[in-house]
Amino acid sequence: MPTIHRLAYRLLGDAFEAEDVCQETFVKFWQAASGWRSGEAKVLTWLCRVATHDCYDRLRRKRPDLPGDLSDRADDRMGAETGMARSQRWDALQAAMMRLPERQRAALSFCYDHALSQREAAKAMNIGEKAYESLLVRGRRTLKTMMQEDDHV
Repeated sequence: MPTIHRLAYRLLGDAFEAEDVCQETFVKFWQAASGWRSGEAKVLTWLCRVATHDCYDRLRRKRPDLPGDLSDRADDRMGAETGMARSQRWDALQAAMMRLPERQRAALSFCYDHALSQREAAKAMNIGEKAYESLLVRGRRTLKTMMQEDDHV
């Protein structure tokens, strides 16, 4: 499922680790499917929560040194300089995202990469909506500061 993979990739910064998280998440879902109680939570919310916790566990075990699989392929529809500048800005953004605290990174990922409402994202992170809003605000502020410090704004 692309949503779970994007979430895991955003949190881990590694496409192969993200694939592992996806597989493990769906195995856990398959194992828990017989006890699923309809109406308590959306399946996507549950999957996101399981994947997020798996990512947090992986991050605690091993901190990545690099920002992950960053694309070095330029967009062939634009000039080389424009493509390079865009690629460098994207790489800088990805590197800055990986330096954010994991909960802020998760909140930003739910907000920008996934089709979850604020309520669903908060539920997936197992926090209240106000706490989720706070993580978004802090994450955006920290990300903006990092990008300005790196002179990529």
